[in-house]
Amino acid sequence: MTIERDSWRMIEIIIRRYPAKKREYEEYISDVMGAAFVSNHDTNDGDDYTKPRSETEAKALKLTSVYAEKLKKEIEAVEYAYNNLSSEEKKVMRERYWTIRYRNKPYTKMINCNYSERQMHRIIKKIITQVGRHIGEIKNV
Repeated sequence: MTIERDSWRMIEIIIRRYPAKKREYEEYISDVMGAAFVSNHDTNDGDDYTKPRSETEAKALKLTSVYAEKLKKEIEAVEYAYNNLSSEEKKVMRERYWTIRYRNKPYTKMINCNYSERQMHRIIKKIITQVGRHIGEIKNV
């Protein structure tokens, strides 16, 4: 199975940004849960039916935003793929994506892993495929 180059790159970016995005999502959730609700029902501007009527409703709307859903789906996809790997494969994933912040570590520089370059490429393809299927970028064949 071949994966389109654009899809591959997009999925690699999702994996590489996982630690930062997970922190960002957790901060977003804590901000939403800690935010105070301000009721605008005292003003009579005619569109009260579109505004949240309680603090719980306001928080639920923020938690189900497109932004929060996208972050959650990406985080779950990376965690799903990571949890389905052996300890040595997890090491390859950490080494490849999370040791250098802005780019992937080249296979030839991954000396801490006990695999050949070809084996590491197969492991990364397995990871990319799992994450891609989970987020819907790669269709099941």
